[in-house]
Amino acid sequence: MPVYFFNAGVDRGGGKSIELRLRAFLPGIEPVSSIEAALSQASASPGLAYIVAGMSSIDQSGFAALIDTAARHRNKMFLILISPSISIDDYKRLSQTGGADWVSFDSDFNEVAGIISRRQALIAAPDDAQSSERKPVVISFVSSAGGVGNTTLVIETGVQLSIGKAARHRKIGLIDLDFQSSNVCDYLDIEPRLQIHEISADPHRLDDQLFEIFISRHASGLDVFAAPRSKFEYCDLDVAALDALLTMMAARYDLILVDCPVTWFSWTPKVIAASNAIVVTGLNTVPGLRQTVETLAAIRQLPQAPGQIAVAINRSQRRLIGGVARRHHVETALGREKIFYVGEEPMALESINTGSPMAMNKSYRAMGKDITALAAFCSGISFEHVGRK
Repeated sequence: MPVYFFNAGVDRGGGKSIELRLRAFLPGIEPVSSIEAALSQASASPGLAYIVAGMSSIDQSGFAALIDTAARHRNKMFLILISPSISIDDYKRLSQTGGADWVSFDSDFNEVAGIISRRQALIAAPDDAQSSERKPVVISFVSSAGGVGNTTLVIETGVQLSIGKAARHRKIGLIDLDFQSSNVCDYLDIEPRLQIHEISADPHRLDDQLFEIFISRHASGLDVFAAPRSKFEYCDLDVAALDALLTMMAARYDLILVDCPVTWFSWTPKVIAASNAIVVTGLNTVPGLRQTVETLAAIRQLPQAPGQIAVAINRSQRRLIGGVARRHHVETALGREKIFYVGEEPMALESINTGSPMAMNKSYRAMGKDITALAAFCSGISFEHVGRK
């Protein structure tokens, strides 16, 4: 699998910088003077050649030439363009070649290695006759109140599932339904790409190319759909747009994690009803437990409540000799609910500030086993659990 770097329009210093950054993830990458030179060198090797092209800006004549080359040689090469930015129309033109993709110059170049890995896996995988009948598992994380760490738990669970052995053969996607103040991508140090306003006015505009643009890919293998922070008006969101997005996710992922905003909207009950399981997040305080109980009641009062409902009590304090502090308060308030206690992690703030999930860092031990247990619960949910009381 030869991989080459071609300077398609970057000054010498910038091109060298790109090459060095790529080499951290692709040690065997070779610089070439042209795409033709790369194809010539790769002619003796079986399979696709991967050519990473760097451009400081999108020059339309040079861009058109790259697109034409990618389309003509897509059976021999796969082109990955690196540039500071790209328009949606240009990305569509690139994707429609069937032999190219794009990575932001400001992103972690591990995404380049990820694209190559996924492309290789797609080539190696046999045709799946059942792919059109995929029935994904959808698990919604519902916050009982603001500030309980719902987003943190969704992220840590998603990353743990992506890197763990139990779900390593399942494709996992995470969608944040907070379209105004999402911080999922901040926690993961990736770029938010979901432009919900692009399809809210015209849901039929969502196609395969636009869907691909909306994906933010994390090094763990987790695919994230999250919007850049904006003052997008929730009330103006066309439910058909959200339905179209979730439907396309359902066709591509085996497990979908949903980060629900604290405020309920007209579409919130529909999202919950379409879920196979719910995880209600809360805190072990008197107000926190009351809010958790109220949220559980609201979910169970829906016409079609999911059959599997669990509670995650976040930032639980541990006793010096083991066990959860004030556990009897939780069990008295929640009765026979399935409860996961997620310990308070002293280093959680550092993890958030550095954009490094705790699930990928073994030094974060307080939450490790707790997140693993929560991930195991999610991994064990089957499609048949939906809509059963």
